[in-house]
Amino acid sequence: MSPHDVLHFTDSESFGGAEQALLLLIEHLDPERFRSSLLVPDGRAPDELVERARELGADVQVAPPMPLGLHGAARVPALARQLRRGRPAVFHAHLSWPLAAKFPLAAAVAARVPAVVASVQLVPSFTPTRPSYVQGRLLAAGIGQFIAVSRDVERRLVETFGWPPRKIVVIHNGTRLEPRPMPREAREGEPIVLTVARLVEQKGLGVLLDAAAHVPARFVVVGDGPERAGLVEHATAAGIADRVSFLGHRTDVRDLLDAADVFVLPSLYEGTPLAVLEAMAAGKAIVATAIAGTDELVADGESALLVPPRDAGALAGAIRRLLDDPALRARLGETARRQAEAEFGAGAVARRVAALYERLLARR
Repeated sequence: MSPHDVLHFTDSESFGGAEQALLLLIEHLDPERFRSSLLVPDGRAPDELVERARELGADVQVAPPMPLGLHGAARVPALARQLRRGRPAVFHAHLSWPLAAKFPLAAAVAARVPAVVASVQLVPSFTPTRPSYVQGRLLAAGIGQFIAVSRDVERRLVETFGWPPRKIVVIHNGTRLEPRPMPREAREGEPIVLTVARLVEQKGLGVLLDAAAHVPARFVVVGDGPERAGLVEHATAAGIADRVSFLGHRTDVRDLLDAADVFVLPSLYEGTPLAVLEAMAAGKAIVATAIAGTDELVADGESALLVPPRDAGALAGAIRRLLDDPALRARLGETARRQAEAEFGAGAVARRVAALYERLLARR
């Protein structure tokens, strides 16, 4: 039997954890059962996403941009016709927030794609307008299944949008499980504290810089975003510019993790942070904020140290505690690695998603 065609859609214009999760799914879906393609708005998709999808063997297709409002709604029939011609078995939209891609999803429902799936990575705290609420409920009625990447995302979808719980399944994001790193020999010099994140307010990086002023270590920040210039100024004003390195976007994150002593993610809110999963897979000691989503991946004192969000003092104390205690670093890192292997491998996550596809296709 030939494989089912899966058309993945994203309207994201940046490359971050959600896009990495999409690529990991394409990479790990069984090619004998599912053949993946990627659909993106013409001229809007990040180059890295398109290039890496093609490297994985996925056909990349384009559709006209479908912005919110009447202009986007008017393009639904044309995309529905495009989908009917392509005849995918599965249309899987990867959403940066719950109301993203509502017009492409409506087109997939109108085209009667057998299985329509939407992954929701994040639900910011906000109150939808009455029209948005009604549109979301109508769309939820037509979509086969929503994937929430955490139990907190599931709860927010039900409470904020009134989506039926039976339409939502929790499947956490996964991470690539590379060979276990060799233990790093003790080295002299200042310790390295690594953070991998988009440079946006959500990630709490200003709090990290405030904490860094009280920790004798080199802080390495990997990632890019609109907050970069402000963060550089923040580090300069705090007198720590000589100890903070902003490396921008990097493709060698695993090597940087192996070289680091501690990984830190001080986010204010999350869905399932891929950066934490990558640090777990690398066997790193982790300091993170005690927020919904992250607390579904690691447990305080067992596989990480968790601190309150926006608390620079607590963050600095947890980092110093790990830097001063090599045995604690090793224990937390080992526990985190075992948990990643047991629960969050990209292959296991892809199998859960594939089983969902097949359940929906069996209904049709």
